[in-house]
Amino acid sequence: MRRQNLKLLFIGLLIAQGLRATDNAHFYKSANLHRNPTACWFDDKQYYGISDWLWKVDDNLMYGDAHSGWDKNGNTTNILNDTGAYNMLWLFENVQKVDADIQNYANFMSSITSDVAYDPNQTYGTLKFDGKFEMWESNYQVRKNLKKGFFLEARVPVREVKIKNISYTDLSQDYGPFSKENATWVQFKNQLNSVLNKYGYKDYSTPYGKTGLGDISLLLGWEDIFEKRNDEGEDVFTLDLSARLGFLCPTGERVKTDYIFSIPTGYNHHWGLTGSLELDFGVLRWLSIDLFGGFTWFFDENRREMRMQTFSEQNGHIMLAKGLAKEEKGTLWYLGADIKFDHFWKGLSGIFGYSYNRQEEDSITPDDTTLFDKTAVNKNSMLHGWYTHVLHFMLDYDFSIHMKETTKWAPRVNVFYELPIDGKNSYKTDPFGVGIGVDLLW
Repeated sequence: MRRQNLKLLFIGLLIAQGLRATDNAHFYKSANLHRNPTACWFDDKQYYGISDWLWKVDDNLMYGDAHSGWDKNGNTTNILNDTGAYNMLWLFENVQKVDADIQNYANFMSSITSDVAYDPNQTYGTLKFDGKFEMWESNYQVRKNLKKGFFLEARVPVREVKIKNISYTDLSQDYGPFSKENATWVQFKNQLNSVLNKYGYKDYSTPYGKTGLGDISLLLGWEDIFEKRNDEGEDVFTLDLSARLGFLCPTGERVKTDYIFSIPTGYNHHWGLTGSLELDFGVLRWLSIDLFGGFTWFFDENRREMRMQTFSEQNGHIMLAKGLAKEEKGTLWYLGADIKFDHFWKGLSGIFGYSYNRQEEDSITPDDTTLFDKTAVNKNSMLHGWYTHVLHFMLDYDFSIHMKETTKWAPRVNVFYELPIDGKNSYKTDPFGVGIGVDLLW
């Protein structure tokens, strides 16, 4: 009875850990490997991964950082310049002027843009922001096999995101009537923090940091393995087919409107419907080719307070006006493939893969159509979607092959690295980390 109670307690702890599930691809981090975790080969035999009532528990810890990313045109730039340099001459257009100083700056900006000598192709009044992104992430995943190939799965990350070392460079010309020497422009730059504070922003250089859950996903899945054998009864070809469908729950932290550069820890509090399909072709006992794809479709979310731009020439993260709005988040989807060298030396496996991860453009519908023109609001390139091409590398070791045949559980450990090679509106964050997993035949 005591042993049975301990077993139930251990299973309960696994369930509690597993219900912290995982979201994956974001514009600020490269996606982790999308495929199924490696399964233990108890007594040196394959296919225990689909055994009835099997438990699989996985956890990994990773770190990544980035100074650079890809901008709205796919060109390399600093992460805070992803929407391009900020033309401050349009900052106050259609925005309420809260005091006399703001009105003076607005009048100055308006006089420049209406001056016949002003060339909009020049960089006068333009600031280029720079900074650094850092993240720590721990992903938990649990899978409980049922009968006839069905299973339940839960995933969640605990994530810390930071933006720091924020600064800007004035791209205005050094000399001339429209240059860095202009006294009012110099005064505006000196008072930039004061201007931002009056519209509810913290100082532009204030570091942003948030630690919290990502978005929990709860899934129902099915998996089976189809085998073709030769006359000697040996496998010559296998097909591992798996599918998942479930919900993404909005447990992550939202964007904070008092920071210019704020990052959500999940998908900005949207519910989602998520699914995936995976085909694994076993061409040799130790070699398989995996094809996979998946999607997350997001439900609309009404925002009580959202920053939106008020003029079509504005663009980027600095938006002085806030209002009510409905946010329609673009569908997130991915496709990819990898090669797995499965237990090619004792318990050691290696995986090399590729994935294309994309989120379609968002759409904002403002409640106040007098202050916010929907066309102007949605012209901001922050809403125009993103994509990344990522290479995945992993080494995994399965300890089950060293354990007794009567053993009902075994650990796995791995190291991994994710390398982004191309993208748009995304950061060049290349996470690396370590993972541990346990398979239980209870």
